[in-house]
Amino acid sequence: MGGRASRARIELALSPQMEVESYRLEASGTCLNVTFEDDIAKFEAAGMSRQTKVCCPRVVLENNVYIHYQILLGMYDHSDKGIQSFTAVVPTADASVPLTIELLGPGRPRREAGALAESLAQLTEYKIVAAGVMGVSVFADGAGRVMYVEVPGQNTTAVREEYQKAVGSAKPASSARSAASATAAAPDYVDHDITAVSIGDVRLAGTLTIPSAGLRQGRRLPSVVLISGSGPQDRDGNTSPSCQTFMFRRIAERLASSGIAVLRYDDRGVGGSTGSFESAGLFDLAGDARAMVAFLKRHPNVDPARIGVVGHSEGAYIASMLASEDPGIAACVIMAGASTTLDKVMIEQIEYQAACDELDEPTRQLAAGMLPAVKQFVQDARDGKSSSAVPGNLQRLREHTRIDPVGQVRATVAPILIVQGEKDLEVKPYHARVLAEAAKGAGNRSVTLVCLPNATHEFLQWPYGNPQFDPMDPMRTVEGLLATVQGWLASTL
Repeated sequence: MGGRASRARIELALSPQMEVESYRLEASGTCLNVTFEDDIAKFEAAGMSRQTKVCCPRVVLENNVYIHYQILLGMYDHSDKGIQSFTAVVPTADASVPLTIELLGPGRPRREAGALAESLAQLTEYKIVAAGVMGVSVFADGAGRVMYVEVPGQNTTAVREEYQKAVGSAKPASSARSAASATAAAPDYVDHDITAVSIGDVRLAGTLTIPSAGLRQGRRLPSVVLISGSGPQDRDGNTSPSCQTFMFRRIAERLASSGIAVLRYDDRGVGGSTGSFESAGLFDLAGDARAMVAFLKRHPNVDPARIGVVGHSEGAYIASMLASEDPGIAACVIMAGASTTLDKVMIEQIEYQAACDELDEPTRQLAAGMLPAVKQFVQDARDGKSSSAVPGNLQRLREHTRIDPVGQVRATVAPILIVQGEKDLEVKPYHARVLAEAAKGAGNRSVTLVCLPNATHEFLQWPYGNPQFDPMDPMRTVEGLLATVQGWLASTL
């Protein structure tokens, strides 16, 4: 991770029935020993000793320890087949999780071609779902040995070394599958790589997606700029390595199919863009978005009177900022945008997650444990300190405290679309209503608010109690977002 290798040593003792009798994990200078007696697990580590009840048959499933799937396959009753259920203990998390295993048969056809796809089709594929939300594909050879593991929700693959040598340097299936599913063959638009210069001579690299019909007819087209949320993101809306939603690419393709050109770009310091994201302030990022709007105004295929801004999360602050100061902006889309400043949202979201009864207890405890550090970081920013014991960009947070999100939408004369996920754990749904009411109260007669059920902050399917959620494809943008943004912008622009 981050260019660094992490090594762990795991020892398992198994009964003749494949149940775990003892477990030892050595990693990062720590050592954890677990012994099992009937339905009791005893944990021993430096300064810690505890025990807990576990289910039988005894199964251990540690995060990122892929050999444990070999044990699960050994416990699967191949004579019975079908979906079989187990409960696994996760020692380092002090938790037990339900899981299911299903034999799918020969490896499913891959969307991508190549040696890896062809080789996986010759293996036997198992579908494993942990806690109802984490999907895992496990591929085994004819002898039942695990050769390849794919975890779509973590954008992670694990490969047996001898198998990797056999298939050569084929592209990992997870990233290839994600990219392939995000990019359908679409002859009705073309992508152009572009570069724009922003504050501090930062060169921003991006993609301008232009409808083919507009190019052929020589027409000036309506267009939008997509502005990303918190964290360093590439032009497709991904934060490497784990969060690969391709949301911006999907939006660009849908809008281009409706006759709207779309400009999306790598954040500074990401992909092909220069500069540093970590040291950038909010106003630097707003300057980057302005540079993209200016690029569109000069482009020969773009109608400068029909340019819109689309911002997600932190990008929503910037979208309304640009729309409020530039009456030439023709449309403003706010996706998962907050009505209060980021310092208040940071504390609110952690408190909300710590108390949310739809989350499991370990997740709530994790949020509660983060709260003191978040409060300290926010206070350090408010106090004007130059550094904090908590990692983060104090200057950017201070600049956030100087803006007025509600005032920005009140000052926006362009039509506004506000899209909110009802299962957003980072920006609570009431923020969308506050922004909509503020804009309408200021006299804007074209304000549309759409709340999407079972949609998260990233506009993915909510994973709990939601029949639409697919644990094997958890990073797919909800159709409601794409349809709403496409329909509204096509009508507005």
